[in-house]
Amino acid sequence: MGSDTRRKWLWALVAVQAALVLPVVVIWLGPAQDAVASGADAGIGAGLIGLYLLAFGLPWSVFVCLIDNRYELFDSALGDLVVIGPAVFNLILTAGLLWWSGRHPVVETDWEIEEYDPDEEDSDLPR
Repeated sequence: MGSDTRRKWLWALVAVQAALVLPVVVIWLGPAQDAVASGADAGIGAGLIGLYLLAFGLPWSVFVCLIDNRYELFDSALGDLVVIGPAVFNLILTAGLLWWSGRHPVVETDWEIEEYDPDEEDSDLPR
């Protein structure tokens, strides 16, 4: 597989990641929040959408498990940032690094293995 074909496949995978994350972010910010705000029930559907977004935000979303809801963080706009932020960050990080690697390709070098010479090592030491 050539370098150009590999890059096309990688960009296709970034597009798949965007197609899996961005519509769910819109659902999280729109209908899921409206459904939770309108009822007094637990909002299990919104919780499942949040769990989906947290899975796409790994490893950054692990810290959400450490946050206690004692101060009602998840009921504010900061809670939305905590849930959707890691997934969007991973998408931006993936696309950015793929773009950067295309602009700065790896240069092939010829590596040489030199023979070990113990006398050369001892000559570098101060006496």
